[in-house]
Amino acid sequence: MQKRTCFAVVVALSGFAVGATPVEAQVEKAFINPAGGYTQVVSVEDREVKTVYVSGQVGRGADLQAHAESAFSGVAEQLSAAGASMRDVVKIRIYVAGFDPADYGVISAARLAAFPEDAWPVSTMLGVNSLAREEFRVEIEATAVVAAPGADFELTRIGPSRGFSQAVVARHGTIRTIWIAGQTGRGDDLTAQTGVVFDRVSERLADAGATMDDVVKINTYIVDFRPDEDMRPFSQGRSSVFGENPPSSTLVGIDRLVNDRIQIEVDAVAVVGSSGRTERLTKEFLDGAGSFTQVVTARGDGAKTIYVSGQVGRAGEPLEMQAQQAFAGMKRRLAAAGATPADLVKVIYYLPGYSPGNTGIAAAREANAFPTENLPASTLLGIQSLYSETALFEYEGIAVVQP
Repeated sequence: MQKRTCFAVVVALSGFAVGATPVEAQVEKAFINPAGGYTQVVSVEDREVKTVYVSGQVGRGADLQAHAESAFSGVAEQLSAAGASMRDVVKIRIYVAGFDPADYGVISAARLAAFPEDAWPVSTMLGVNSLAREEFRVEIEATAVVAAPGADFELTRIGPSRGFSQAVVARHGTIRTIWIAGQTGRGDDLTAQTGVVFDRVSERLADAGATMDDVVKINTYIVDFRPDEDMRPFSQGRSSVFGENPPSSTLVGIDRLVNDRIQIEVDAVAVVGSSGRTERLTKEFLDGAGSFTQVVTARGDGAKTIYVSGQVGRAGEPLEMQAQQAFAGMKRRLAAAGATPADLVKVIYYLPGYSPGNTGIAAAREANAFPTENLPASTLLGIQSLYSETALFEYEGIAVVQP
């Protein structure tokens, strides 16, 4: 069997259920296939519903098609280790190093072949500057949700489109978690495209019975992002569409999207409760930062899921120092939400100008006394830029805590 190495991760189900007779909440986590500084698969089970976070699977082979197909095969293998299958996947992100829009058909065909026709996940596809090793061309991360027979659970897929869905809704009891596929902008400049992309996110949410006020996390990808010129138009666009409690947020500059006319792509997660039922949704928006919030939490009667915005160090400092500052920021944000680093189930590292070698991660983890066992699933991506030209490290995460 071909050996595969796992470097990335995936995102979470945050909502939880109650039936006519409430089941006592008991969160069980499993850390499957530890691999040194990360875990390949982390599962979180809460009242008969299990969320599986699969670290990004990388492909191998003679050409892009082989890389894509083998990466999807790796996802299937890791899901199986956690008792899930491709039918259970709700969200994927596909990262392609050195991506050429002319190659989109190759990636699309591999995705179409990887999933059952009635079980297409939401999808985001990005051209990144590099993956963890130079020979890797494709990396795919996935989130799956599996319910035990008889659980108060329902999965709905909305807007199928050649291998992916525009939205996937997981209802656990009266709480619905909604994943929105990457939405792209159109227009002559970033300001126009930002307006279009948020309109499209809003439309997809409406299709799933939600609004922008229900969003708990967005990830934004901007091609050739120039912090001095592009931060303001994006930030103004973001602040115009969210109310007084904006979601947690991560923004990175990337190499390319599926079309060279597209400058911006945004995907999102929302959590919605139902009124008039026993189970109620509780959210916390902690440490507002203008047009986004540093930490957003969501819970029903079960576990609390914590979404932490990308944490950064002081621009201009050496990489190792920025990494230590970002880890310290993560620790503070988790503490504000009643959690610790041991509660992390998924993280992503973004490094501009990355090349295999020193990332500062090991030293940063040690300096901040992060756990050395039961580590989260992780993604490491070489990207183009962060919030400043001299920012070298950003670190986002999802944690789950026992109620």
